Amino acid sequence: SVMNGFERELRSRILSVTSHATVIAFGETLQDWPALREQALANPGIRAVAPYVEGEALLIGEREDGASSALVVRGVDPAREREVSAIGERMRSGSLEALEPGAYRILLGAEVAARLGVESGDTVVLAIAQGTVTPAGVVPRMRRFTVAGVFYSGMYEIDDGLALVNVTDASRLFRTGDAVTGLRLAMHDPLLAPSVAREVAELLGGGLWVEDWTQRHANFFR
Repeated sequence: SVMNGFERELRSRILSVTSHATVIAFGETLQDWPALREQALANPGIRAVAPYVEGEALLIGEREDGASSALVVRGVDPAREREVSAIGERMRSGSLEALEPGAYRILLGAEVAARLGVESGDTVVLAIAQGTVTPAGVVPRMRRFTVAGVFYSGMYEIDDGLALVNVTDASRLFRTGDAVTGLRLAMHDPLLAPSVAREVAELLGGGLWVEDWTQRHANFFR
């Protein structure tokens, strides 16, 4: 009963909102990601593959106290993101589809939104360390985003440390061009992730790092 309950919680909480595996390049971005995506989809154990652009940022609320929160900003393709995670079904307000390219909208975890005291319709400022060099020094790159929704995944580390934007907006913000940070993989059977991830790694060749959810969340199994 304990193990059945653990597996149920594992599937509903962790595996529904995180990728079963990710593919990233060593110290750089993925340039030819559409071809790599097709190669990964050729594995019968893979159900869906979605590109993402990710980076660390400081989110600043625009209320009087100037509350801020350090977090991870992930740029996603709303349609493909629905294929690899259920976070679109965990929205307290708004929807993934609100993340239209060029609109500079953002979805926040419930804990982040509460800390900043913001809700749908409010604006926040996103600042990243990859700044612009000026005569006065390096100025952080900043951009104002409109809060388009709030999600509650049930996992504190996600609700307190993740913000979602459109992948096109993230590419402009982090200046990745046509490249992406990596690919998120969804599998038909997430419990087979370790073996399927190894097969995908061999299929895609060298120069890439493939990590499955049992490695990323190893603390649950220690």
